[in-house]
Amino acid sequence: MSFEPPTTKEVLLDAVIQKAGEHVLSTVAPSENLDIPEAVYSFPGEFIPPCCTQAPIPIALRNGPSDIMLGLDKECPRWAPGSVIRWAAWRQGFKSDEDAVFAADHLSIAANKWNSLDVGVKFEWVPLAKDAVFVLCHGGSNGNTLAQAFFPNPNDLSYFLVFNAAFSIKSWKENMWKIFTHELGHVLGLRHEFSMDVNEQTGEVREKERAVQLGPRNENSVMTYGRRPPEIQQSDIDSTRAFYALTDDANGDPPRIGMTDVRDYTPM
Repeated sequence: MSFEPPTTKEVLLDAVIQKAGEHVLSTVAPSENLDIPEAVYSFPGEFIPPCCTQAPIPIALRNGPSDIMLGLDKECPRWAPGSVIRWAAWRQGFKSDEDAVFAADHLSIAANKWNSLDVGVKFEWVPLAKDAVFVLCHGGSNGNTLAQAFFPNPNDLSYFLVFNAAFSIKSWKENMWKIFTHELGHVLGLRHEFSMDVNEQTGEVREKERAVQLGPRNENSVMTYGRRPPEIQQSDIDSTRAFYALTDDANGDPPRIGMTDVRDYTPM
């Protein structure tokens, strides 16, 4: 009889259970047969939500070990084409079961939206974190930031965070799934549309991590945020499909965008 040792992910989650209790890893399931909510167009004043991908520790893990989020360093990370990116949703940290299910429902809608576009990888909900690439978690308060995700990486488990502001601002709460389409863009490897812009006053690039451009720029891209929720554009679809269609060259070297290597990560 062969013995399968526990994975690093299972060891991590078991350590959380031992230190913080099994309840912190309880999950919720998104509802079935979800419809896309009707658009809400009333938004308060000049509010523009910030977005970044260096995430704090999820509430559920603040009494246990945490994982390290990876940034970008001289590579264009993506998931291996054809991958299935599995996700789960933790209950711990949300104010109520209703809030947890609401967030899971909206992430499911956003994931299904990307799935319908056939960009090269798929998202799939799973009941348990041990089977997931990432978990939806409540991140507590983080100013006006609504949500934070991550880029493709070799981590055993990554975190997709939603913050208090996403629930407290009614019009943004009702459009949460659109916020999540933006964040799932990061999960696919997409950067902000403005990531290579230069601050006219300081001369510095707006985002410190290296970025390269694939396809035409579109100020209305889902990877741009403003006073209204983001919307996936045809240019987003075309560029993401092109990104995931890149293949090794005749010598077996990885594809490049400009002078930057594309690096494939296999979901854990």
